[in-house]
Amino acid sequence: MEQSQKISASYVVPGVREKVGYGLGDFASNLSFGFVSLFLLFFYTNIYGISAAQASVIFVISRVTDAIFNIFIGFVVDKTHSRYGKLRAWLLYGSLPLGVLTVLCFVAPESELKFWYALISYTLYCLAYTAVNTPYSALTNRITQHEGARASLSVYRFVLAIFGYLLVSTCASVLISAFSDARDGYIFAASCFALLATFLFLACFGMTRERVSNDAHARAPGISDMLRAVSGNRPLMQLSLFTVFFYIAYTVWMAIAVYFIKYIIGDENFTTAFFLIQSAAYILGSVISEKAIAMLGKKKMTLLALTIGIAGLLMQYFIAGDNIWLVMTGVCLFSITLGMGFVAMWSMIADTVEYAEWHHGTRAEGAIYGFFNFVTKIAMAVGGGCAGWLLDYYQYDAAQITHEAMTGITIMMTLFPCVMFALSAIFVWRYPLDEQTYRDLVRRIALCNTSSAALKEA
Repeated sequence: MEQSQKISASYVVPGVREKVGYGLGDFASNLSFGFVSLFLLFFYTNIYGISAAQASVIFVISRVTDAIFNIFIGFVVDKTHSRYGKLRAWLLYGSLPLGVLTVLCFVAPESELKFWYALISYTLYCLAYTAVNTPYSALTNRITQHEGARASLSVYRFVLAIFGYLLVSTCASVLISAFSDARDGYIFAASCFALLATFLFLACFGMTRERVSNDAHARAPGISDMLRAVSGNRPLMQLSLFTVFFYIAYTVWMAIAVYFIKYIIGDENFTTAFFLIQSAAYILGSVISEKAIAMLGKKKMTLLALTIGIAGLLMQYFIAGDNIWLVMTGVCLFSITLGMGFVAMWSMIADTVEYAEWHHGTRAEGAIYGFFNFVTKIAMAVGGGCAGWLLDYYQYDAAQITHEAMTGITIMMTLFPCVMFALSAIFVWRYPLDEQTYRDLVRRIALCNTSSAALKEA
């Protein structure tokens, strides 16, 4: 009876309050990460006095270190046992250090060692962000095993994430400009966002529950178990390959968007409206994905979303021309695909944990999410490199914009992500877990655990 109650509890559908609480974690993440991503490079080069080349070295070293750290933190998370659970404890104890390091990134001591201060502070920030965000991402998997509820949690997560990003992008400049000394302005703005992010992480901790837990008879996974849970996980490998191409498309598109607005649309004043429309379409895609998943399942919905994105990008390249309405229609279809794709992606990764548990006898959320976050960060690094390399390939020069450069910018906003989406679709099509297969896995795991518990009692 006790075992069946545990199974029932793990398959519960969380209420709206808990879903909002979970989403507040990504709201917090985007207040911190969004501010750092949008403003740190400009702060380094224009306020702190570090050269662009030095800043590039800092970002490369820090991000590569962070990508490797994702694997390590995944293993550590799987060894975590606390009265608050396996994952929520990281939100409780990691949120304050992350907030402090967010501010320290924008402290600008005048010293000959300023490069080293920037390198160390940003690297530590990246590691602290990973130590909070990796367990947070995996928390979906511990809140419930209900596949529809996991999709719903991802919807709340990504909708609140975009609101966090919008809050930073619209308010940061106002906070900074309130001070005559820009250095003070950046510290004040970073402190405001860091304080709010810390509070929201703690709210996420308090408003969520870990219902899915390892059974009492199960031993803690060792290193070899964790490696097997990742390397022998076919759904995880297919999902990771889909993620690589999807994130490359997203990263290149976002990096080139400002160039597209300036040189192709030809109106820099349209920038705010462009991103507001794009963000609204992204939110729409995130919201409708819950119903679409309920009707079609995650795999079919993702294939539909990619088809919509490909159609929108092709229309934008071959038909839109100078028609701003058609151009923005293509942008909106691309953004709807992003919203639907990210919700499906982070819902599907949760299901791969049960796949590993059934096939390899190991429940290793930390190792799986650590590996998956490693994949996303490598993909974003590749995407950033592709954007720079392609600009150079098309001979982009800010002092003299040629027809070839404008053609390249258009291609990077349309045909390039179109090809990436097509490649993504191949691996989604090969993804082996549909809803029925996943339910069968959960049922088999539950029966196996029930039998094991009965044998121990006997």
